[in-house]
Amino acid sequence: MIGQPDFATRTNTPATRERLNQPGPVTISGNKLYISDSRNHRILGYHQIPATNGVTADFVIGQPDFISSGLVNPPTATSFSSLWSVASSNEKLFAADVSNNRLLIYNSLPATTNVSADVVLGVSNFTTIGNTACSNSDLFGSEGVSVANGKLFVSDETHHRILIWNTIPTSHYTPADIVLGQADFTSCTANRGGPTPTASTLSTPGGVWSDGTRLFVADSNNARVLIWNTIPTTNGQPADLVLGQTSMESAVSAATSSNFLIGGVYNVFSNGTQLIVGDGYNHRVLIWDSLPTVNGQSADKVLGQSNFTNNAGNDDTQIGVAGASPTARTLAYPYGVYMVGNQLLVSDHDNSRILIFKGK
Repeated sequence: MIGQPDFATRTNTPATRERLNQPGPVTISGNKLYISDSRNHRILGYHQIPATNGVTADFVIGQPDFISSGLVNPPTATSFSSLWSVASSNEKLFAADVSNNRLLIYNSLPATTNVSADVVLGVSNFTTIGNTACSNSDLFGSEGVSVANGKLFVSDETHHRILIWNTIPTSHYTPADIVLGQADFTSCTANRGGPTPTASTLSTPGGVWSDGTRLFVADSNNARVLIWNTIPTTNGQPADLVLGQTSMESAVSAATSSNFLIGGVYNVFSNGTQLIVGDGYNHRVLIWDSLPTVNGQSADKVLGQSNFTNNAGNDDTQIGVAGASPTARTLAYPYGVYMVGNQLLVSDHDNSRILIFKGK
């Protein structure tokens, strides 16, 4: 476990090199681990994946030192504002800087403190906050990011769409090549303004993940995960498969082995065999032991709960349930999932920690 000294402790202030404050997703490249420490507006970096509890970080990005946690206004090439997803590929690091409405790209993996980004998307320069315009170049709440086979996938949350760049941008404000969830780049309404979702719409998408063959999107406010069996090549291309619902037009909100709560499904990851989904509002992680092939397919395993119908978090303030202290088995808004080898890393957001599960 990272971010706390033991499994029963939940502290998040002040900022230190050991402590996290409501972390988002993580990414790993080689042996380097990068954690989105969202409320401290920074990324904590580790040269090795920690093997013991409470390990200290080796470097920090987004702050000048390990004890700083404030916002910088206007933004710079070395700052974040409530960043969320991070991704890495081919020695590059990508950071979704949500409240600045931008995505930062580091052309080489940072390994020291306070490194500057090289490229910014969503805005024309490093000192401008995105204007939330609906276009092929602007972002409004850049929530999720994934990179595969030289393509960049960004979840443009408040524009209710996924943007795809067919090559990794090398200059600021590069326009995207493809949009999903909308028919074109100038439309940005939830579910395309319709009363119900379809295979071609999105509502507040969170996490996005691709292996270069398939594309998975956590369609948060539709309480579902959409799957494209091949990488989309046209604007508005419909998804092939849906999880969390029995059909593309359904929007059930529940805690079962085959449903999520509306607004809570935020992150998705696969190792090519298993599929992992962070079901935040149900305070659990769902695992499919093989990649689903039918709509509404039930998960095989659950973490954070003793069964598929329990959904109280150990710190569930959102729905008014008085929670106990965290343990090695409990979760409170797990908003990030990541797999490497036989290890599953879960961003246990409201417990301000990263849990590491070692599989068989």
